[in-house]
This record gives sequence, structure tokens and C-alpha cells, in this order.
Amino acid sequence: MKKYILSASIVVLLGLSSCGDVLDIYPVENNTTDQFYSNEYEIQQAVMGVYARLGRNKTNTDFPTDFYYQASESRSDNLYYATLATAQRDQVDLRNFQVTDVTGLNQTIYARLYQLINDANMLLSKASEEYSRYRAEAKFLRALAYFELVRAYGPQPVFDRPITNNEARQMERQPIEDAYKLIISDLEYAAANLEPFYDEEELGRVGAVAAKCLLGQVYVTMAGHPLLDNQGYVNAEKILKEIMPEAKKRFAPDYSYIFDVNKENTYDLFSIQFASGNQGLGSSLAAYITTSGSTGTCFPEWAYQGYNQQGQDFRVDTLLVQEMKNARDKRLETSVADGFWNTIDHGYTTEDSIEHYVVRSIMVKFLTKDNTNNTIKAWNDYPLNYPLLRPADAYLLYAEALINNGKANEAAEWINAIRRRAGLPELDHIPTMDDIMYERRCEFLGEGKRYFDLVRSGKEIFLNTLKTFSDHYGHVANMGASVPSEKDMLLPIPLTVMNVHTSWKNNLGY
Repeated sequence: MKKYILSASIVVLLGLSSCGDVLDIYPVENNTTDQFYSNEYEIQQAVMGVYARLGRNKTNTDFPTDFYYQASESRSDNLYYATLATAQRDQVDLRNFQVTDVTGLNQTIYARLYQLINDANMLLSKASEEYSRYRAEAKFLRALAYFELVRAYGPQPVFDRPITNNEARQMERQPIEDAYKLIISDLEYAAANLEPFYDEEELGRVGAVAAKCLLGQVYVTMAGHPLLDNQGYVNAEKILKEIMPEAKKRFAPDYSYIFDVNKENTYDLFSIQFASGNQGLGSSLAAYITTSGSTGTCFPEWAYQGYNQQGQDFRVDTLLVQEMKNARDKRLETSVADGFWNTIDHGYTTEDSIEHYVVRSIMVKFLTKDNTNNTIKAWNDYPLNYPLLRPADAYLLYAEALINNGKANEAAEWINAIRRRAGLPELDHIPTMDDIMYERRCEFLGEGKRYFDLVRSGKEIFLNTLKTFSDHYGHVANMGASVPSEKDMLLPIPLTVMNVHTSWKNNLGY
């Protein structure tokens, strides 16, 4: 699949060339696309172009780095900001709850999601029903984009076809229920028209199991803030129950296997694909998990570190690290390192350790665990895929639905399977939502899920959790951060978009 994405770069460039004066939201009018989509090969290339929006996308950073790590994980209580940056950093503004409608990273995320939607809409308007496989992939990716849009930005215009610039200017923000109707319809189509999984040269392409898992996540999200949809958990239980046998088959026996570059596409449901070798297909995520300046050595010795990093000092919550360490949680070793040796010559005595070993809680699950891997050619050329959906998602989403549907005893099987793999004892009580949220926090540490878990838990839990966390690390007093508030449950609509849509009202507090 990775070579297909590379060869599909022309499709991405076609989409980029069509932006016009509504650059950040609806790049739609493009005469050159009329000559494309003339046969199955070109339609397949167009599908790869839609996938490519989740990767580097001809830019320096990829979507998981921008959205799931910098704009999501960094704003949760999993990461704290430890040392003042020497220059303006968008990730810092997001962590400090000081993002604005002109923050560049925020604009980039919003634009990329609509570029993905536009690409999918174009393909769906051109590809006939006989190409149901490719249409299903495009619909899954469109559903994913709309899901992230409404989770991060609230109500959005909803359109399922290419539109003109003039039509785009006249569109209004619609209730999020409208977006969810399209998301659900798209995922149901994808689930009905895809094989469970794809292998060999098609490894990495989405299958029906991933579509159903994402649909389950959508329903669970709808059950929480702000919709509080009473039917959400009922629907989630029904759709997730269908995939649990398949999820079991792909449940890694060892947590570390999930983040082993040699075992990719084996223990996931759907991952965003990356590859080293200076082809523009590498991941940039490793560069944003550093805990020192751009010229420092800040990774453990087993990690490849031949290129400078991006230089924000973000560290994993030490209270959570200590809790996992006390519990002897096996996930901790894969996810977090406790420090690194500095570049000064040293031995390995106790005295050397005190002087030269820098103790810091570093997120390492996305690092390449091979310090001889010279296929990595740049700071944004790391090979490890980003697991967007994996069996543990299905396990914990299904368990959450069962608990909220009055079947907590049945939920224990799925929670305990995850705990056993982590080396933890099985629960000695009927599972609760607190158990779910704790396991999700440890299981998906660094994967961009915690922030949205806090949002869907409601305003009170969101604010209490983040205020307590911020106070503990002195974010306001020592780092110049703002106190977390209700406005931080959404990101602002970028000013470039608001200038076009002058009738829109931005999100609360922006």
C-alpha cells in the first residue's frame, strides 16, 4: 500500500491545486479531474490519494502527529509541559490552552480534514457503483474526517458531493446530528462492501472490521457529551458484538508487538502507514515526543537518534507512570522510558548515573527500537505505522457499552483480557466506568484518545481533571498557561474560514 500512496501523489497535487479563495475549507473546482477517473487503475490511484491525506501529504508532518498527538494527547492529562520553549510553538499553545483562530497548526488540521472530504467526494462522484470496494474505502475515510471534525470543532457544514466555491460560501454550520447521520451511513456502507481484512500488497487498506469498530466508537461517542444519545450504547453493543471474534484473532499476545516495526499490520484493525527511506512516506511523530532542545540527545540508547528533533519538553504524567510502575504494568516499558544518557562521555557506575543519566518520563512507544536503522533519513522519516484502531479499541468500547446497557458482568471478560496481557490481576469486582477509563488511559497512552474521553465524559469531569492536572504541574504559575475552561472542549474555527463565512459564530470563548 505504501508504494501505491507514493504513486498517488499526483492525485494529492490535483486536490491541492484546486483550492482557490476558500483554501482552508472547500478545495472543489478543478477542471483537470474531469480527465481522471477514466478506468479502474485511476480510481484506485484516487483512493490512495485520499489515504495519503492521513500521511505526510507532501508536507513536513503527518496527520497523527498534528492531530492525535499535538492537538489531542498534548491537551490531556497524560502529558505535561516541563520547560519553557525558546521560540513560539503551536504544540505549546495547545497544551497551555492558548490556541487561537490564527494558530497555524489548528488551521492545518482543519484544512486537511476538508481536503480529505473533498477528495472522497470527488471520487464518489466519479466512481460508479460497480467500484463498490473503492467507494467503500472513500466513504470510510470521509466518515473518519467528519468524525474528527465534529469532535474537535463542533457543528460543521455537511456535504456529500463536490460543490462550487459559491455554494461553499453560502453553507452554514449544521447540527452535529447531521454530520453523524452521514458518518453512520458511510460506515455502514463500508462495512457491507469490504472484506474483513486485506493482506499481501493490500496490507494497510481498511476492511469491514475496522469500519464496524469505528462505527462502534462513533456510537459510544454519541452516548456521551454533548449529544447524550440514549440509543448510543445500544447501537454500539450491537455492532461491536459482530466483530469480537475477529478482534480476538488479532489481539497481540504481547503489548510490545503492537509497536514493533517488524510486526506491522498484524495486530491492528487499521493503521496509518509509514515507511522510511526518504520517499516522503515517513512518520514525523518521533520528533514531537522529545524532552530536550532540537540539538540534544533525548532518546534511550536503543532508539535511532541521528537527526535533530523539534525541541518541545513534553513529558508523561509522573503520577500515572508511578501508578503503572507500582502495579508492574507491562505496558509501561513499551510506552514510557524513565530517561536517557546525555552526550558527555560516561561509564555506567552509580556515580556516572547520577551525573549523566537524565531522569525524565519520555513517550517512546512510537520510536524505532533499533539504533542501527540507517534507513531513517530525516527527523520526519520514521517507519512505524500509527495504529488508529486496534483490537483493544473493540474490547474496551464493547465493555463500555455492556456496562451502560446493564450487562457489566459480561464486560469483565474483555477488560480482564487486557489486564492479563498487561500483567495485572483480573478485577475482583463488577466492572465500572472508572475501570474502563483507567484501562483506556494506560492502554492507549500517547495515542490521542484520552482528551476526547475527557470531553465525552462531560464538562464537570473535563474541567476538574484538567484543572487538577494543570495545578499539579504549575502550568499557570510556572509555564504561563491559561486555566482550562469550557471553551477548551473544542478548537476554534480558523480565522481564514471565518473571514469567508462572515455569518458564522465561532465556538464558545473564541
